[in-house]
Amino acid sequence: MLRVAALFVSLLVVVVPVAAQDASRWFLAEGASNAVLEEEILVANPTALTLAVTVRLLPDASAVIAPGAVLSKTFPLGPTSRLTVRVAQELPGLNGAASAEVSATVANSTTPADIVVERSMYFPDGTRLGAHNASGVTQAEPRWILAEGASGAFSTFILVANPNTSSTTVRVRYLKSTGEVITFTQALPPSSRTTFWPQNDYPTQLGSAEFSTVVESLEAGEDIVAERAMYFDPSTTGSGFARSGHDALGVPEASNTWYFAEGFTGGNATTAFETFLLLANPSDAASTATVTYQLDSGQTVARTYPLGPNQRLTIWVDQEGREADARLKAASFGMTVTATRPIVAERAMYWGTPSAADPSTPTFPWREGHATAGSTVLSPKWAFAEGRDGVDAGNRPYSTFFLLSNPSNADVTVKATFMAEDGGGLTSTVVVPARGRANIWPTAALPEFAALANRRFATFLESTGGASFVAERAVYLYADFASGHVNMGTPWTGAIVSPSRAPGAVTVTGYTPREMRLSGGELITITGTGFAGTPEVTVDGLAATIQSATATQITALAPLRTALTGFGTLAASTIRLTTAGTTQTVGTFTRRFRVLAMGDSMTYGTIVEYAPPVPPSTTPTRLPAYQAALPYPAGLQGLLRADARFGSGATVDNEGYSGECVTTVGCSSNTTRGVDRIVTLVAAKKYDVVVILEGFNDQNATVFTGTTIANGLRTMGRAARDSGATVVMGRIHVMRSDLWSAIATMATEEKFLRVDFDTRVEIGEDGVHPTQNGYDQMASFVYGAIKAAIK
Repeated sequence: MLRVAALFVSLLVVVVPVAAQDASRWFLAEGASNAVLEEEILVANPTALTLAVTVRLLPDASAVIAPGAVLSKTFPLGPTSRLTVRVAQELPGLNGAASAEVSATVANSTTPADIVVERSMYFPDGTRLGAHNASGVTQAEPRWILAEGASGAFSTFILVANPNTSSTTVRVRYLKSTGEVITFTQALPPSSRTTFWPQNDYPTQLGSAEFSTVVESLEAGEDIVAERAMYFDPSTTGSGFARSGHDALGVPEASNTWYFAEGFTGGNATTAFETFLLLANPSDAASTATVTYQLDSGQTVARTYPLGPNQRLTIWVDQEGREADARLKAASFGMTVTATRPIVAERAMYWGTPSAADPSTPTFPWREGHATAGSTVLSPKWAFAEGRDGVDAGNRPYSTFFLLSNPSNADVTVKATFMAEDGGGLTSTVVVPARGRANIWPTAALPEFAALANRRFATFLESTGGASFVAERAVYLYADFASGHVNMGTPWTGAIVSPSRAPGAVTVTGYTPREMRLSGGELITITGTGFAGTPEVTVDGLAATIQSATATQITALAPLRTALTGFGTLAASTIRLTTAGTTQTVGTFTRRFRVLAMGDSMTYGTIVEYAPPVPPSTTPTRLPAYQAALPYPAGLQGLLRADARFGSGATVDNEGYSGECVTTVGCSSNTTRGVDRIVTLVAAKKYDVVVILEGFNDQNATVFTGTTIANGLRTMGRAARDSGATVVMGRIHVMRSDLWSAIATMATEEKFLRVDFDTRVEIGEDGVHPTQNGYDQMASFVYGAIKAAIK
């Protein structure tokens, strides 16, 4: 589906983009970590040195920072290897947007070390049905220009990082396709990220418009970094966030010449592509742009487009093929853009189901899209930190393609060096024909790339004779390319060391547990050999939280499912592990629904009966108390096991302790108290639900008010909740009215579920404890509360 890359005819170079000189410090303007967006920062080390890589987050003012949040962390990075920093897992505590600064030194020193940095974003809601990617930059600049931008069907966001330690004022200009310019200024907080939402900020002028953006620092020496993200096709489930989108890094200067290796207006029976070229003229003088389309056939098609002052222009290449030159219809091509005055050029591509009217054009809404600014230079070396083949820990397949273009009159031999996360790798060569294109598809389906199966890797491309060329990389997810992103490579001037060995084997020798509570949240331990890098563990595709990692053992906390999120099903769950950049299935475990019934004699199941009075007494004689044949926990277990939703293996542990008080030792001569005992119980075993029915004995010690007793129950409930359990707080109608009310208030404040054993519960002869019929009724009440709450 991807073609060989494009022929370039112009060698004019005006502006040099960020190259790998002093490439030890990088900035990423975009970034976010929350329930909707996943962020991965990718770092490549092409040297023979071991490095220390520090990632520092620069949060947006709107981000929620949890107490104890990790906003800066240093990672080891071995020679000829790649590092994956999953922000949510490695820098926990951020809920929202943040830019990032990434820097590297030689390990155990302050000597700067060159690295390559990219960032990938995936969305929505953990599905990865949408994705985008961009390179970092090694230098902030006073001005950034973004050619693309649209509203209406799109939501466009301008993302600006201020890495300075002081506030910086910027001027933002939106250049509409009509020539209208919207200008405003804003102060950016120090060490921060700021997000601009054009159509929301200017709904009248930009509610439905095409525009470019110029962001300029107004403070001398206070440089910034800017990107742009665009989203479309809102999801109809979950958060409702977009299922598709793309991102592009801004460029610091306009240029007279831009090169693109990729462009496609065709497709196959399942997927069709279309290509847009976006041109921005940021000056006050008109410019004329000539686009030369280099077709795979060797032919060229030249088209000329006028750009007014401060104007944005959209060129729909598919439409050009229909109306201007049929050779551009259902075609693959590269593009060279030349202009009489400096401009900025980007390319956006979208794909989806072929249209019935024209199978070479996708239907709208598109399945996905990606975008990148062009390159203004040719280089003998190109660097890419991102790359992946095969499936990830969520069992989603990835395909990576490298697109190369050779504009010279002689063939160019290019050596590709792939570096896995464990420091191993491989090399491959490809010949890019004169005035032609080639691609590299590092798929394990090809024998020479078998060692990259299910691995993450960085890639460095270098012409063996020193000739310059252009390279891009595209990554697609899922078999139908449901998601994907693209990036123009980083021109590289530093060393590229070939890995000394192939990627190492990763062997899993064992794992625990083989059984877990239905809601998860328990510790997973995986043992084996060859573990390296930053590991990733998933359970049924959901990320587990890494607790520790060595070369032979990884521990991770399984994702927790609650009554609010839904507990899922009893089906066997699959553990998958990514380590040393490779992914494999570890094994499965079964799930069991577990309930803890915590309380006093009413949970234990005490029944009190009286014998008739013996003359001359007129008072009935109390018989010895005994445990009901079916205390409510036993009855509840029977109800749960009869319900396929909870399964025949459901368990209810009866931890009723007659005479126990919530906070006081010595109630009814009892030596325990609930606030202590529950801590031990939930630490020893993980429960899905904890039902607490206690406090009756406390109320009999009249020194305790209902509020005091309820606060003790609050402490018990919090201990259960902290263990990952859903808390059900019970109250029974024989309690004092002040305790009855106080429990309801406390449960509402804590967002505990509540079950009320009201007057329908039959009470026995002592006026306190239920009869067997009453315990059966209690079991039914708790079963109903659990069933209603747990989806």
